[in-house]
Amino acid sequence: MIRKSYFSREDIKMDIKIRSEKVSDYNSIANVNYEAFLGWHPDNHFVDEFILVDMLRHNSMFDPELSLVAEYDGKIVGHVLFSPFKFIIIGREQLGVALGPVAVMPEFQRKGIGSMLIEEGHRRAGEKGYGFSLLCGHVEYYPRFGYRTNMFSLSGTDVTINMDSFDNEGFADRPVNQKDIPWLMEAWIRQHGADALALYPGDNISEWSNHGLGCRCAVVSKNNRILGYARYVRSRIINIKELLANDEDMPELLAYLAWKEYGKAKGKMHIALSAEKLQASLGNTGSFEVDDSRTAHDAFMIKVLNQESPVAAYCEQVENGLLKPGILIYPAMFDAAESN
Repeated sequence: MIRKSYFSREDIKMDIKIRSEKVSDYNSIANVNYEAFLGWHPDNHFVDEFILVDMLRHNSMFDPELSLVAEYDGKIVGHVLFSPFKFIIIGREQLGVALGPVAVMPEFQRKGIGSMLIEEGHRRAGEKGYGFSLLCGHVEYYPRFGYRTNMFSLSGTDVTINMDSFDNEGFADRPVNQKDIPWLMEAWIRQHGADALALYPGDNISEWSNHGLGCRCAVVSKNNRILGYARYVRSRIINIKELLANDEDMPELLAYLAWKEYGKAKGKMHIALSAEKLQASLGNTGSFEVDDSRTAHDAFMIKVLNQESPVAAYCEQVENGLLKPGILIYPAMFDAAESN
């Protein structure tokens, strides 16, 4: 627990206490996130950040000691969440945290409360053995805490499919069930085990399932044999966030997804995999056109919490152009705001 007193710009003396969240804080935390982010969504008046906090509490690695509140005069006026996950960093399993959201009540903003929350979160995460923290955030704000920009990509490859001969006979899709989990875990390791950067979704069905009305998490089969798994956003162009399949099954899996959404095995889709991986899986049949769309935006940042972690070498190599930024796939609970 930390207590700090100081004067704000308006010479208002404040006494802020930073502590771990409690169950009894949940409503106050939701209110802080709603108030803090309402101005970010002026057109539709919809705030999803407090929903995201609830979803991330379902993470099997959730740690309430990394969900911090700022308390002033008995009232919660700020909140930050650091969510632990397993990662692959340059082919090695590592523990890290994802930072976000950070929220401070509007009348208490610009008084250093957000900084206090973030710095305490970094301290705790480092002491718990997490090697790094990553986020998508404001480039004018987070680098002051040691975050390095352009560290990963959320996009991967644009694929155009044109398959006149596709026959949907025998194909089916269904939601994930508990019996699929061992297959999914093995498929994920085959797909991402040697990646420069990857986030492991988890070992439980809720971590592989739907969390948004506009999303689908489907196991696709042909003649009762599993072809693969796809987690995607249904939109004008399909946005596939996770795609797991053996190389030989990838063409039929993509053809079925296109047919399912477009009514024919033709069209475009975004896929969060590298162009190299997809091209190797799809071959040169002429039915698929693959274009690399990987982009490391300056808002995609990593802070190294442990210099001995492989993430330090990863960041150095990315900054020096020796390694392409990894393609980060946030887990399904981050899809909570996706809608049709």
